[in-house]
Amino acid sequence: MIGNSEAFGFLKRVARSRSVGHAYLLTGPEGVGKKRAALDFARALNCACSGGDTCESCRSMDTLNHPELLLIVDANKPRWFERDGLRELLGLAADDWRERYAETVAALADGEYLEEPLPDIDRDPAVDGFSISTDHLFGKGSVPSRECYTPARIAETMRKAYDQGKLPETEYRLLRLLFEYPLSVMPYRGAIPIAYVTPRQGWQYIRPVQSFLARRSLVDGRKVVIIDDAHKMTPQAQNCLLKTLEEPPEDSVIILITSEVETLFETIVSRCQVLRFKRLKAEEMAGAVASLLGDKGDRADIITALSGNCPGRALELGLSRVEERLDAVRDLLDSLVEGRPECVFAFTRSVLGEGSQHRRKLRSSVRTTLELLVFWLMEVIRLKCGIGGCALPAKYAASLRKHAGALDEATLLAMSKEIEDTFDIIPYNIDLSLLLDATLLKVGTGAGSGIR
Repeated sequence: MIGNSEAFGFLKRVARSRSVGHAYLLTGPEGVGKKRAALDFARALNCACSGGDTCESCRSMDTLNHPELLLIVDANKPRWFERDGLRELLGLAADDWRERYAETVAALADGEYLEEPLPDIDRDPAVDGFSISTDHLFGKGSVPSRECYTPARIAETMRKAYDQGKLPETEYRLLRLLFEYPLSVMPYRGAIPIAYVTPRQGWQYIRPVQSFLARRSLVDGRKVVIIDDAHKMTPQAQNCLLKTLEEPPEDSVIILITSEVETLFETIVSRCQVLRFKRLKAEEMAGAVASLLGDKGDRADIITALSGNCPGRALELGLSRVEERLDAVRDLLDSLVEGRPECVFAFTRSVLGEGSQHRRKLRSSVRTTLELLVFWLMEVIRLKCGIGGCALPAKYAASLRKHAGALDEATLLAMSKEIEDTFDIIPYNIDLSLLLDATLLKVGTGAGSGIR
């Protein structure tokens, strides 16, 4: 693991000392290794080899199939797999694997099993990320009984299609890998309901935290519950978890992971040992981008600059056409500075496409675009104020100087504020095309008024 050696070292010492607390809260920016640290900690707590050869418990932890581990994760987040291991699991030959891999991924996307962004087959990253269509796991309705995690639905559909010859073997293997979660993993969608903490009727496939901790251990060791993005728990779920934290079962550890600690109940935070994770250093981040994405040159520089020194964010940016998007943002601001606000409508259409994507993906696309706009404006302000060097590649220097010379600081800050205010509106059920058009036209008005 790269970075945050102090946090990783602390958890390692705790595991060795066996003086383990009942609850830990790992907080810090998104994508800096908090979940990896929690899994390593759970592995060390149940390790029977004491630093020697890998034991059966360690192997089960590595594959997330350990009976004493419960990992609660958001199914909306991309799932990551090492590309070399993925090729081997799919049975792709060395000579034509890239073509067959591309055909397999494209077929699953056409079948609405996968959502954008898709793995970049032409590049050679160490890992590939897949965003699955969660409707297959949870249903499409808003009625709680239809929103339950029901893996049998997709398993039966996949098997029937495969037996009837409608699903090739390679596609079938990849679908099983993506939709059949390991034994220790319990996915949720968007928010963690109370049924994931305490038993509720009708949630057949859910293993609530309280039931998991109350049962008898199957092997020696500690029962470990890891809740990723714990801030997504509903207030009812947090209240139920609070009772468990107040009276923790013997030989159990609860690990909460969050990047928004302020949204958790103060009573929950106060009952946990808080461990803070930091962003990586610049040199650590450069090494992470090179090893994870295999990128060098301008694209690597752009991803490093936009990631905020968070490897997880860099992985997500590696899946997207980040360089093309940044070029589009530059061209948009060029047009606005030149007094051509009509370009906003074409830009919005390019961001949202034909509108065929899931609304959650469209929201993500809008948010990413606005983040790029804010980032660019901040780089212009840094250039005007002479604060540090430019974080972007040299090919953008001329455009940055042009915008710095054309716009005053007050206008740049007002434009950034206008965009940042829009972030709070994106989650609501609003026409995203109108929202993006209105925001960019306001930004364009500011650009026009602030030209020197």
